[in-house]
Amino acid sequence: MPTIEDRLRKRLIWMTSDEEMLKLARDSLPAEWSLTAALAVEDFDDWQEILLHRFLVLDLGDPAIDHSVIDEIRREHQLNIPIFCYGGSEEERLAARSARADRFFNQEEILQKLPEFLRQFSW
Repeated sequence: MPTIEDRLRKRLIWMTSDEEMLKLARDSLPAEWSLTAALAVEDFDDWQEILLHRFLVLDLGDPAIDHSVIDEIRREHQLNIPIFCYGGSEEERLAARSARADRFFNQEEILQKLPEFLRQFSW
């Protein structure tokens, strides 16, 4: 069972196999934040571990990720964690929008928006 300290830690999930993008994202995080890299919901011990993160960033253009992950998080596990997507085709974005992803950006924008998200979810 997570402790209060676990629940208060500032962390986010970034779903991509792009190591360069993960490095750029990690390098832009303040010391009090941590990034959990993942490719699927199954990378977590259970769905409750996902809720210990403040938000999720998903690379829609990554063929290593099954984009049904959004539907799995929203419908199967009924989690309301914010999901921010970047990249991908218009078709992939429409599918993600239908699965109830929250916002969409291109690859350059997501790194520019990251400080804003960190402020917004630093409660």
